[in-house]
Amino acid sequence: MTSQSSPSVPARLLRRHGASDARHHDASPPAPAPAVVAEAANPANSRDALKESGQPQQQGAPLLAHWQPVRSGSLTLVDQIVDRFVVCIEQNVFRQGSRLPSVRLLAQELNVSRYTIVEAYDRLVATNHITANARSGYFVQHKKQPARGIKSGEIAPPQSQDRIDVPWILNRLFSQQNNLGLKQEWLDTEIVARSIRKVARKMQPSALMYGEPLGFAPLRQTIMAQLAAQDLHVQAAGEVLLTTGVTHSVDLLIRQLVRPGDYVVVEEPCWFVVFAYLRMVGVNILTVTRTPQGPDTAQLEAHCRKHKPVLFICNSTVHNPTGFTLSARAAHDVLRLAQQYDMWIVEDDTYSELSAGPPLRISTLDQCERTFLLGNYSKTLGAAMRVGYIAGPATILSEIAMLKLLSGLSTSSLNERVIHEIIHGGHYRSYIERLRQRINRARTRMLERLSDLGYLLIQPPAAGLFLWLDMSRDAEPLARQLNQHGIPATPGSLFYPDQRVSTHLRLSVSSYDHPHLWDLLAAWRSA
Repeated sequence: MTSQSSPSVPARLLRRHGASDARHHDASPPAPAPAVVAEAANPANSRDALKESGQPQQQGAPLLAHWQPVRSGSLTLVDQIVDRFVVCIEQNVFRQGSRLPSVRLLAQELNVSRYTIVEAYDRLVATNHITANARSGYFVQHKKQPARGIKSGEIAPPQSQDRIDVPWILNRLFSQQNNLGLKQEWLDTEIVARSIRKVARKMQPSALMYGEPLGFAPLRQTIMAQLAAQDLHVQAAGEVLLTTGVTHSVDLLIRQLVRPGDYVVVEEPCWFVVFAYLRMVGVNILTVTRTPQGPDTAQLEAHCRKHKPVLFICNSTVHNPTGFTLSARAAHDVLRLAQQYDMWIVEDDTYSELSAGPPLRISTLDQCERTFLLGNYSKTLGAAMRVGYIAGPATILSEIAMLKLLSGLSTSSLNERVIHEIIHGGHYRSYIERLRQRINRARTRMLERLSDLGYLLIQPPAAGLFLWLDMSRDAEPLARQLNQHGIPATPGSLFYPDQRVSTHLRLSVSSYDHPHLWDLLAAWRSA
C-alpha cells in the first residue's frame, strides 16, 4: 500500500463508465484526475487534437476509458501502449510520483495479455519515464533537470577558433549536421537490413561471445577469395586480420612496426588522421609529393638513402584527397625501393571499390611479402558498418592480433557476420556498381559546373568521392563558410603534416546539388 504522498493515477482514470470500484481494490485511493489527453488511435495525439475532435475535456474523466489499442494498426500493441503513456507522462496527465495500475488491472482494462503490459512497462522503465518497485509496483518517474552537455547533433567547439584543425573536422564528421561521405539516399539500407535479419534468424549463442583473434573466419576466407580474383593470392587464413576499419588498421600497424625516433614516409597531401597516429608514437615524418601518377619516387629514394625509413604509408587507388590512382611504373619503383632499403609498405585501399577499373596495387606485385593492404566496407555500406581488414605477412599479423586483443579484445563478430551475409547475399556487386555510377554522375555534373565558374583541375580524377581544387588563395575561410552551410569541405592545410597554409580545398561530389554551394563558389571566385 502506498502512502498518501504518492497519489495513484489509474483507479479513476482507467475505470470504465459505470464500473464498480471493487474491481480496483489493489490501487490506492484516487487523486483528483487531470484533464483528458487526446482521444485518438494515434497515441501521440496532443490535447489540441482532442479539442479539434470535439471530445469533452472533463476534470476527472476516465483517461483510458474510451481508448483501446488498435489491433489492426501499423504499431504493435506494446508500441501503442508505450506511446500513450509517454504522452500522458510528458504532458503531466500522470503526475510525478503517481502510482500506475498493476499489470493485471491494466491488462484487463485494455483487453490485452499481461505479457504485453509487462513489456510496455519494461520499456517505460528503460526510458526513465517510470520506476519499478518490487513491492509497491510502478510509479511515474520524478523529472530531473537535464544534464548539461552537448545535444545530439551538436558540434563540440574546436580547440582553436582561429584555424580549422583535426579535432574540428572530426567533430564535424561525427555530428549529424555534416557528412563527409556518401549521400544518405545513395546507401542501400535494405541490403543491410535484410542481412541483419538473416543473421539474426540463424544466429547461434556463439555469435554473442568474444570473436576470434583474427576475426570471423568465413569473412576472412571471403576476403581472401575476393583478393585472389584480383590477382592477390594470400596463402593462408592467417594472412588476413579483421579490424573495425582502416583507422583501426593504421593504428595497429603503426604501433607494431615503428618505434619512437624511427623515420616514416607519407605522401603529401595525405589523409590527416595518419599524422595524428604518427605523432602519438613520436616518429620523424618524411614526405613525398603525390603526383597524378603516384608518389614522387625520386624524393622517396633520397629519403631511403639518407634516413633509412622503416615504413612508407601510401594510398594507391583513388587517393584521398586527390582522387589519383597509382601508375604501374610508380608501383614497381616503390616496391623496388622497399626491397632495396628493407622498408615496410602500408597500402591504404579504402576507396578501391569506387575505382574506374581493376585496382592497381603494390601489394599485388609482391603478394603481401612486405606490404600490408588495408580495406574496409564502411565507405560503401555506411559509416556504421565498422569492419575492415589487413592483408599481410602472417608472422606479423599474428603479433598484431595479440596487440588487437590487448587494446580492445576482439572485434564485433556480429558486424562481421552481417558483412559476410551482405557479400554472399547476391546483391552486393550490383549495389556497388549502382553506387559507382551515382558517384560518377555527380562528379561529372560537379566538374561541369566548376568549369563554368572558371575552376579547372590539372587532371580531373576518374573515380572517387573527392575533388582537390586549387582556390588560388588560402582556402580555409571558404572551407569554414561552406561547412557553416552544411557543405562538407576540408581545407588543404589539414592534409600536410605541418598544416601549412594551402590554396587547396577538398570537396565531396555528394554536395553537387547543395543549394548554397554554387553561389558561395561564385562569390569566392569573383572576390
